[in-house]
Amino acid sequence: MNTATSAIEKEARQAFLGLLAQPLITPATNRILHRHVLRHQRQITDHARRAGYRIQRVGRAVRLIRVPIGGQVTAPPRPTRAPGRRLLALACCLAACCEEVSTTVTLQQLSDMVRDLTGAAGTPVTGYDPEQKPQRRLLRDAATLLADWGVLRRRTSDEMLLDWTEDGAGPGAGYDVDRDAQLLMTSPDVLAAALHSPEADAEQLAATRTMRQLRALLETPAVVYADLDEHDADALRKARGLRTADLTQMTGGTVEARAEGLLLALPDDPDRQPSVADWPRARAADWVALLMADLAGRHGTRAPTGTVRLTSTQVDEVVDDLVAWRGDYMSKDQKTVPGTVRTDAETILTELGLLQVHPDGSWTLSPVAGRYRDPDITLIDPTEPTR
Repeated sequence: MNTATSAIEKEARQAFLGLLAQPLITPATNRILHRHVLRHQRQITDHARRAGYRIQRVGRAVRLIRVPIGGQVTAPPRPTRAPGRRLLALACCLAACCEEVSTTVTLQQLSDMVRDLTGAAGTPVTGYDPEQKPQRRLLRDAATLLADWGVLRRRTSDEMLLDWTEDGAGPGAGYDVDRDAQLLMTSPDVLAAALHSPEADAEQLAATRTMRQLRALLETPAVVYADLDEHDADALRKARGLRTADLTQMTGGTVEARAEGLLLALPDDPDRQPSVADWPRARAADWVALLMADLAGRHGTRAPTGTVRLTSTQVDEVVDDLVAWRGDYMSKDQKTVPGTVRTDAETILTELGLLQVHPDGSWTLSPVAGRYRDPDITLIDPTEPTR
């Protein structure tokens, strides 16, 4: 393989991963990714088809559609910063109102349209009241979501948006509506597939096994055999060589085969893959979560499947040990506010798919958590000259 071919294939893989992370793109939302997706559309479409996805293009907008398989869509753990139900409902209402807009519109006009839409008889969405500041803020955030997805493009100042949000004064903000992105977002066939996809029977599950395996490895932190039914687990063990070859071709990554399951590791690259969680970062909460994962993995009860279980009392004991051991390096809240260390660890580790917190407060650590170990801390003497 010559260097030029290798560079082209690498760019196509990165574009596919980028589309997984940002499934609706336009030139305005991500100019470079959009250019690469169009340049490698044939290869990306082939990669998507292997996992049962679909690439749809309207004008200059492109969307990767995660078509449900047997009524299910494989998804990573929900991040704590993900939009709430009310915000998503308002974003959908805004998108529906954009159907009536030809080119440009103000936030005040959209606000009036959403008020009328949610106030109509039989509408299942709770009514929107623009006289209430919290609801105006939510509508502003919903418009920001649509801007992130490429449906709206703001063309006015932050000051106008702030005046409308806080005081209800002025037009709010001016937006251009991208009709191509709007049509892809509200595609009737995609909505119908999401809302009315029937559950799969045994025959359909067997027929879609390869697609489901690829999706799980692409979308989730790891595929653990213990989490699968007996037939799927046995099939994945036998096909791990094939899945490794598939995913190497699609992403450039490698599949780590462990006794507990499989994990897709994307290559280290100066151009960070957009679908990789940026963790651990240089913040106290991330550092504490990393230490808690390591200590809990060492002190809990390990099952044959590779998971580690701790009672709620054991978790508190690990927190106490960590505070006594590394408390000098923690943030002010972690040192002084009870429960902060545990909450920080639970929030981050759950979001990463490394931890399940049970109703009784007990923990179950994923086998994948064993890949992480506590970092060494280097103390720097502030009186020592730097080089």
